[in-house]
Amino acid sequence: MSRLSATIRLVLCALPALAPVRGAGPAGSIRDVRHVVIFVQENRSFDHYFGTLRGVRGFRDPGAPVDRDGRPDLYQGGGGGFVLPFAEGSPCIEDVAHDWDSGHAAWNGGGWDRWVEAKGTTAMAYYTRAELPFQYALADAYTVCDAYHASAISPTAPNRLYVFTGTLDPDGTGGGPVIDNTVGPAGFAWTTYPERLQAAGISWKVYQQADNFDDNPLAWFARFRRSAPGDPLYDRGLAEVPDLVAAFAADVAAGTLPQVSWIVAPADDSEHPPHSPVNGARLTWKLLRALAASPAVAAGTVFMLTYDENGGFFDHVVPPAPPPGTPLEFVRGQPIGLGVRVPMILVSPWTRGGRVCSQVFDHTSILRFLERWTGVLEPNISPWRRKICGDLTSAFDFRHPDPTLPALPCPDPVACPGGIRPRVPASQDLPAQEPGRRPARPLPYQLDASAAMAPDGRLRITLDNAGTQAAPVAVRAQAPCAGGPWHFEVDPGRSAEGTFSPAQGCYDYTCYGPNGFRRRFAGAAGARFGASSRIDPADLSLQVLLRNDSLEPVTFTLTAGARRPGAGRVRLVPPGETRTETFHPLAEDQGWYDLTVTADRDARFLRVLAGHLEDGQDSVTGL
Repeated sequence: MSRLSATIRLVLCALPALAPVRGAGPAGSIRDVRHVVIFVQENRSFDHYFGTLRGVRGFRDPGAPVDRDGRPDLYQGGGGGFVLPFAEGSPCIEDVAHDWDSGHAAWNGGGWDRWVEAKGTTAMAYYTRAELPFQYALADAYTVCDAYHASAISPTAPNRLYVFTGTLDPDGTGGGPVIDNTVGPAGFAWTTYPERLQAAGISWKVYQQADNFDDNPLAWFARFRRSAPGDPLYDRGLAEVPDLVAAFAADVAAGTLPQVSWIVAPADDSEHPPHSPVNGARLTWKLLRALAASPAVAAGTVFMLTYDENGGFFDHVVPPAPPPGTPLEFVRGQPIGLGVRVPMILVSPWTRGGRVCSQVFDHTSILRFLERWTGVLEPNISPWRRKICGDLTSAFDFRHPDPTLPALPCPDPVACPGGIRPRVPASQDLPAQEPGRRPARPLPYQLDASAAMAPDGRLRITLDNAGTQAAPVAVRAQAPCAGGPWHFEVDPGRSAEGTFSPAQGCYDYTCYGPNGFRRRFAGAAGARFGASSRIDPADLSLQVLLRNDSLEPVTFTLTAGARRPGAGRVRLVPPGETRTETFHPLAEDQGWYDLTVTADRDARFLRVLAGHLEDGQDSVTGL
């Protein structure tokens, strides 16, 4: 097939400024929200869309996981070599395998190293601002969540079930478990969140046309299938309209927009390959324009734009995974999720300003937000997800609403008669990312980690979390060590421990947590000296303790990462003594730190200390 191309005509579509309108409840809280609109599009990963966006965890992420040989996971094996993410200019890209089996093959037990083998080279293609001007402009204007994950390593249906019900029924009590897009003739039997809203007297509606790409999960449930016109389950959940934008706009204009709305796009506007991202952008713009036409409604509305799953496209951030045996989180011995990172942009007066929120979320976080706002609980959400995933409220600044609306590009639609298979460039380079940082929302994590040799000769790693939210941490081995990755959840105010076996007389393990948290511990197994970090809660300083239990002096060298303060400290520690080096990341780099520690007595000795100290205030993203 010849390469498809399209000319995207950009028009800056200015929208009127809005006057603040308060809802019931105290001003400056979630009670100011009057409407939530949930728009879930199809099959794009975060890196596929936003790997080059300024100030997010994209292609130049210094905390990208590395494989056993020390290469960032952006290097994916293929044909005896590797394939790096590569730019794809056409809006009409071919579909990529995104089923349960190929997803878990790429996941590879958390190794995250079989993407090309499982899905082909098209999985590594990505877009830039030039191809996605609307999506990038929307992210520049509002809050983007760069740690938002699909709920399942699976195709569309299981993930949309999480959006509407909080589960895929892993125990099979209501017709599941659902790990593909197949729906049996009897339909599913568990309770959906719209039914809970209906019982609680909360207004809700699904906006869809006859062509809904079978993306409305309510049609898969027996109770909805049995409903008929006149039944709220049918009228609000299954009824079709000739033009969903016109129906949505009419309800906005009439002041009858439900408290909770779901938008289901027709196939051509769904962004599912080979359908163009440009068409989905135009549909989103039309919906936002309809809101802007009624300032009083828009000033009380949260519009959530996300994607049901990654569509097989690569993302470099390895999702958190549940420890073995976690209830309601495994099917056929394999973890359900979390799934691959997908875009999430929160459009509202409380998320204006081009911020980033890096708390871990998944599709159940949407329901958790609705829980906080309506008081209607969703018991289908597993305890593990409630522990690991936030409720999206950390992404909002309810005290300082900004009702102004940006000018957004609205490109002409693009016809995609078929998908193209992009070619891997003959010469490959690590992809670029727009330079600069973004304002960032405060996060509920305060992680640290230390390592010491246990009496049995194994390395004991202790993970600490002084924050207010449980944090997922993965430990990965580098050669010559093997095994893993190992997954931990560190409860707030608690610690978690793991022990690991050195190989060939040495050890090399790296801990990865939210928002770029990283600790690497490497060295000779028998060395009697070390370096560890400690966060002082009094002044939120980072202390590096240099310990020498050997009979000889040890010289430690502390070096800061690129453009980080504190480089070049050399400290000699006499036998039997400890020295403490103190750093102040909040004063020096708005909370960010990136230090390496080496020792002259062991060429393999290495400590990497990287992350962000939280003080409960807005900050900026990392480099």
